[in-house]
Amino acid sequence: MKHPIPLEIETTIAFPASVTRLDIALCVFEDRTQPFSGEFSDLIRAAIADGEFKGEVETSLLIHVVDDNGALRRFLLLGCGAFRDLTPQVLRHAAGLAVREANAAKIKHLHFLVPQLDTEACGADAVVEGAVLGTYDGGFYQSDDEDDSRLEQLTLIVTIESDEVRAAITRGRIVAEAANWTRTLSDTPGRDLPPGEFAQRAAEMAQEFGLTTESLNVDQIRELGMGGLLGVGKGSDEPPALIVIRYEPEGSSEGDELWALVGKGITFDTGGISLKHGLDMYEMKTDMAGGAAVLGAMRAIAQLKPKQRVVGIVPSAENMPSGRAIKPGDIVNTLGGYTIEVVDTDAEGRLVLVDGIAYAKRLGASRIVDLATLTGSIIVALGDHRTGLFGNDDEWANQVIAAAERAGEPVWRMPVNDDYKKRIESDIADFKNYGGRPDATGAALLLSKFAKDTPWVHLDIAGTSWYDEPRTYAPKGSSGTGVRTLVELVCHQSDDKT
Repeated sequence: MKHPIPLEIETTIAFPASVTRLDIALCVFEDRTQPFSGEFSDLIRAAIADGEFKGEVETSLLIHVVDDNGALRRFLLLGCGAFRDLTPQVLRHAAGLAVREANAAKIKHLHFLVPQLDTEACGADAVVEGAVLGTYDGGFYQSDDEDDSRLEQLTLIVTIESDEVRAAITRGRIVAEAANWTRTLSDTPGRDLPPGEFAQRAAEMAQEFGLTTESLNVDQIRELGMGGLLGVGKGSDEPPALIVIRYEPEGSSEGDELWALVGKGITFDTGGISLKHGLDMYEMKTDMAGGAAVLGAMRAIAQLKPKQRVVGIVPSAENMPSGRAIKPGDIVNTLGGYTIEVVDTDAEGRLVLVDGIAYAKRLGASRIVDLATLTGSIIVALGDHRTGLFGNDDEWANQVIAAAERAGEPVWRMPVNDDYKKRIESDIADFKNYGGRPDATGAALLLSKFAKDTPWVHLDIAGTSWYDEPRTYAPKGSSGTGVRTLVELVCHQSDDKT
């Protein structure tokens, strides 16, 4: 199997002199004089002036130059659009593209001239985050042919090597590595990551980063009355698990406010008795992407050490058809006290999430965010660029929206109110789990009944958790969506408390 090569990152305030080979990444803007000078600046400007490279976002051009002494200089020009529109997200994309282009060109050591955002630290954070995201390779089941062409070292060229810049680099690395770790979980086949193994990997991560964790087994799940989670897992030979992982900041107490992050952890989804069609079912190994994002966020939070108490909850199961499987028409009892008629066993994510949300409330959570690859309807509505956001509290929803924008994982708020309640009304139970389209809203409304008055946000990441084609800082496959939003939400709020 392939093993990732960690990216070594350092800073410098000047280009190195007297080297036989130098590879430099430069951001190029459409609307201003380019922010570089030196021996080869005229050549680079000429490439821009004659239209060979225009500086459009997510474009690049590699220029080779040999000086009179035989020294090779390669300039990787990165299009960043208009300078007035420069944002951390534009820089993340540019840095991710730089890493992927560097790998293609067999560049081992790349210098990156960091442009100014609001502060140099902000620019460094974005470049490092994008670059580390760009190192992810989902082909870890391929034979390791000892390919030595991958980028190994990134040197940021900055104007000052300050504590703020160094802290920003550390933060960018931590967050991106957590997202990549999440991608690895989501890209792992269901055979290798059943609920028990999912819980084991959570425990190993928790031990490494100083978190506390527990995994409730099938008997404990049954004793608690989690009929949704228990019902979804009935058809599989692999028993379900409830993964609970806690971050307690130094000096905190049980009286301090607790936030809960709840993630759907269906490690493989066949649809159960309501069997899916076979085409593209292999992607259902990623149906635990919400749960993986919660664990990845907890991994980063443990290292960044905000002051906010946080618990991550991942109800995990396999949704399989068998003689034991839950059937359409069955009724499940839930931890929240409501009964749900199972109209469609392929609408299983909401069945495990309602138990996860109810458990968060039982633990005393004052605010909840859940993430799930929940509905195909959200893909119809928003495609793969924005996550659907539903919430019962405007203030809390606006905090999550702002965090998502800062993190570069934009969302779009969708309606969730009793205008749609007929979608989830049942003739024989308190609710039913499916009522036709618009299913994203119906599913969110069902979840909201279990959140009750607790400020709650639901993120439907069905469209954004998987890339059908490579992106600037991601290959085809799992995106790690949600990790950066959750980390930004928790850490920004914690910063506001200081």
